[in-house]
Amino acid sequence: MSLLTAKDLMTPDVVTVPPETPVTAIARLLSQRGLSAVPVQAPDGRVVGIVTEADLIRRLAGEE
Repeated sequence: MSLLTAKDLMTPDVVTVPPETPVTAIARLLSQRGLSAVPVQAPDGRVVGIVTEADLIRRLAGEE
C-alpha cells in the first residue's frame, strides 16, 4: 500500500478570500464550491489565516 501525500488530497485550484470578506460570503463560497476551508490572503499575497467549516459552526453555536 502506498503512502498518501498532501499532493494526493489537495485541491489544486485554490480559492482565497481577503480578510474583509463577510462570514456569510465565506459560508456561501464553501457550500457552492464543496470546500471545507478557505485560506485568507492579504493584499501582498501572504496567507494570513484560514477559515474552516468548523470555525463557522462554532461561531453559529455561540462559541468563540
